[in-house]
Amino acid sequence: MSKAIISKKRFSQLQGREDEEWSRQSQNESISALNAEIRKTEMMVLPFVPLTMTFKDVQYFVDTPPEMRGNGFSEKKLQLLSDITGAFKPGVLTALMGVSGAGKTTLMDVLSGRKTGGIIEGDIRIGGYPKVQQTFARISGYCEQNDIHSPQITVEESIIYSAWLRLPPEIDEQTKSRFVEEVIETIELQDI
Repeated sequence: MSKAIISKKRFSQLQGREDEEWSRQSQNESISALNAEIRKTEMMVLPFVPLTMTFKDVQYFVDTPPEMRGNGFSEKKLQLLSDITGAFKPGVLTALMGVSGAGKTTLMDVLSGRKTGGIIEGDIRIGGYPKVQQTFARISGYCEQNDIHSPQITVEESIIYSAWLRLPPEIDEQTKSRFVEEVIETIELQDI
């Protein structure tokens, strides 16, 4: 059974009450914020359809480096991934674990379409349909392990920028802003 963990303050806000130690002013502000949040949620319809990503017998080959050929490796292609099968379900945190060099990052790069060289074989599907990279890039986000956040902008500005690039142009500015607020709340960054 899965459980959600929330702070005592947040739980009290959701229950519509505050502990005795919080001042009346803080209580009024919290209730107002909660009411605004409820109104926002009622009006907000996010352009989001949860999709499952499945992959079966994924293999990835690259040209054998000259150094390896010089040391007696005779194959022209080097296989980095061999018959990898799995699924990523929406709303389920999936841990991809293995020792250093096992191919975790290579697999994620292959599935996300970040690998531009080499040969990819196997069946990769999004929502049951074969993955089309142009569509996939528009509906997904992938932060690589070595991605760097620009210190000149805030995290909120980064999310706004991403929303403007990814959301369809017919969505108005106000809706895009509400969408960004919803994302920030979902990833629990509203307090910072």
